[in-house]
Amino acid sequence: MSTQNITNGVNDQPDKVQAVTANCNLLWSQAQEFAYKRLSDKTGENEYQLIGLYEARAKRIAATYARFYLETEEGGDPDKIGRYYWMALGAFASKTVACLLDKCQIKASYAVQIKSIANGLGKGNLWLFMDISAPHWFYNHYPNNFEVGMNCAAKRGGSALESPVKDVVDAMPWSSQSLPVINDMALSAKLREGFAYIPQIESEQDTNKIQSLQKKQLLAIANHEQKVVLQPLIYEDPDFAGWARRQRWPGMRYLTPKYELVFAHTCEVDDIKLKSEAPTDMIVEEFKSRMQWNETAAKVFHKLMITKGHYMLQELSTIAGWVDTPDAHDVY
Repeated sequence: MSTQNITNGVNDQPDKVQAVTANCNLLWSQAQEFAYKRLSDKTGENEYQLIGLYEARAKRIAATYARFYLETEEGGDPDKIGRYYWMALGAFASKTVACLLDKCQIKASYAVQIKSIANGLGKGNLWLFMDISAPHWFYNHYPNNFEVGMNCAAKRGGSALESPVKDVVDAMPWSSQSLPVINDMALSAKLREGFAYIPQIESEQDTNKIQSLQKKQLLAIANHEQKVVLQPLIYEDPDFAGWARRQRWPGMRYLTPKYELVFAHTCEVDDIKLKSEAPTDMIVEEFKSRMQWNETAAKVFHKLMITKGHYMLQELSTIAGWVDTPDAHDVY
C-alpha cells in the first residue's frame, strides 16, 4: 500500500525566474499541488513523496477537512467559520475510513492478498480528497475568480493542469482508472450548488437562516461525494461491490466491521447519540440505499452541531492536529 512517486515543485531550480500567466489552469494547479503535498513528505529541495500508509493518508485527509471547517487552513478566515459545513462532516467520515483500515479484519484480509477492501477504501478516500479539497483551497485564495471573474469553476479539469503538477497527478495511485470515471475532477452541478451557498452563509446574519443554508450545502456536497465520486469509483467496481454483497451473507455481519459514523475523534463511543449506525437492510453498493443513510447521518450531525457545538469543535480541533500523521516505516 505504498508509492514511490516523487514530485518536483513548479520552481524546480533555486532562484529560477519564469514568466507565468495567472489563468485558471495555473490557479487549479496550485490547488492540486496543495492537495498532493498535504499527503506527502518532503524528501529534498522542492521534492515530495506521497506517503504510503492508507490509514495515515486518511488521518491527514480528516485533519485537512477539519482545518478547512475551522478556518485554520491556508487562506482561512476565522470570522467566516461555518461556511465550509460539509468539511466538518467530511472530517468525521475520513476518520471513520482510518478506523476501518485499522480494523484487524481489514489488515488480515490484506495480509492474505484479499486487497479489494483496503484498496477500495484507500482509492475512494484519496480521490475524493483530490477532488474536493482543491475547490475549497481555491475558494480560500481566489473567491473572486471561482464563479465570477475568470469563472474558473467551469474550467476545472485534471487534463488542464500545468506541468509538472499534471505529471504528478497522472502518476498517483489509480489515476488512470479514477480520473475518467470522476469526469476528470470537473465540478459537478451539485458541487457548484454547494459552493453557491458559501457567500450566502458568509453574508447571512440570522442564525436560523445560516443553519438552514448549512444543511442545504451539506446535502448538496454529500450528493456530489456519493454519486459523482464514490459511486462510480468504488461501489461500481466489481471487486469492491462483490465484497459489499458478501457482507450481507448470513453470519457475515458478525465477522465484518459495521457501517457507522461516530462523531468523535475516537473510533468508538458509548453514547449512542454521538453516532449514526447504518440500517441493517442497507445495500451499500447502491447509491439510493446508501444515500438514505447518509441523509440520516447528516441530520444527526446537524443536530449535534447545533446542540453540542462546543463539543463538536473540540473533537474537530483534535482531528485537525493529525495533519502531520507519520507514514509507516514498513507499509503492509
